[in-house]
Amino acid sequence: MKYCIDTSSLIHAWRRDYPPDVFGTLWAHLDVLVQQGRLYSPVEVLLELERGGDDIHQWALDHRDMFLEVDEVVENTVGRIVDSFPAFVPMSSNDGVWADPYVIAFALARGWVVVTGEKATGQGSRRIKIPNVCQEFGVTSITFLDLIRGEGWKF
Repeated sequence: MKYCIDTSSLIHAWRRDYPPDVFGTLWAHLDVLVQQGRLYSPVEVLLELERGGDDIHQWALDHRDMFLEVDEVVENTVGRIVDSFPAFVPMSSNDGVWADPYVIAFALARGWVVVTGEKATGQGSRRIKIPNVCQEFGVTSITFLDLIRGEGWKF
């Protein structure tokens, strides 16, 4: 199984849920997933991590190979997502970067699973989240903890 991970999963895991000073083995397992070519993310996630200016950005830079540039198929898929859910993309971004549709587009175009820290919103919400869009496009989305369990990692 291959995964496409979003910014919130990495940030929440690093800063809040599984910090590397306590869960070093977990981050070693993630290193292996990257080395095996099973954990990816769009380069837009790397740019979002740069905003935080902390150690998770350095971790990402040390794993630069996992961050993929968009190709034509993914770009077309992003277009389909935005056309289907125009409110999914915010009206503005301080630096013009918004990774969420790219995370979903890579997973949809390549048959991967999305790993996200977001939770689905209910009907009538003003802003939908990654799991909502994934569901509409038939893409599996899981949490970081689901990734850990699915890989059978024990700590």
